[in-house]
Amino acid sequence: MVDANATPGHGHAGPKAKVYLVIGGALAVFTAVSFIVNHFVQTGALTENQGFYVILLVAIVKATLVVAYFMHVIWDWKKVLFMIIPALILGAMMMFVLMPDIVEAWHYHPNPSMSAAAIAPPEK
Repeated sequence: MVDANATPGHGHAGPKAKVYLVIGGALAVFTAVSFIVNHFVQTGALTENQGFYVILLVAIVKATLVVAYFMHVIWDWKKVLFMIIPALILGAMMMFVLMPDIVEAWHYHPNPSMSAAAIAPPEK
């Protein structure tokens, strides 16, 4: 089956170089916004919480752009799902498999701040 978006003689479908340059420019602008917000927090124009949430939002947008365009997730989403779904299933299974060990460890050592010397039986 021939991909309608593929460039003739090229192995993958994807954007032209102009799209990569626009995304790279957007990432640079978002990075500058993070530094400007940090400066406003340092000077007291914004609170630390406000700065944190703005920088967090900028980081989420930047990560989404990188994943979508530079990692080709927009064009290869079915292939990514083929890898993500089994990983999520295995992660959930691992949680259920390790749950008895976690519960038992908590049962036998209820105070995690206790050192190993305090837990060990006294010497005779």
